Amino acid sequence: MSAERPRGDRPLRPLSDALGRALRGLRVADNSSTSLFTRWRDVVGEAVADNATPVRLEKKRLIVEVTDPAWATQLRFLESTLLATLRDALGDEVDAFDVRVRRPR
Repeated sequence: MSAERPRGDRPLRPLSDALGRALRGLRVADNSSTSLFTRWRDVVGEAVADNATPVRLEKKRLIVEVTDPAWATQLRFLESTLLATLRDALGDEVDAFDVRVRRPR
């Protein structure tokens, strides 16, 4: 079997396009919001991104899940710094954080 696509298939598109469509379906509509989720690791850094995940954006309030209570405390302590960093990178999409500890699965 050939690794080539059969004729008539649509060309491959970047994953960010699919993510944008999915976020719009969840009513996270604009490109800057999409950038918030797709660029999170680059903007906040590896240490924060490894332990904190943006879940959704509601009226400029970012819901973030963290891996444990210590990270919840750390994010609350760093909130003003993180907000300034996000504002510099993405504009004024986020005014505040709600930090939640992720439930074990």
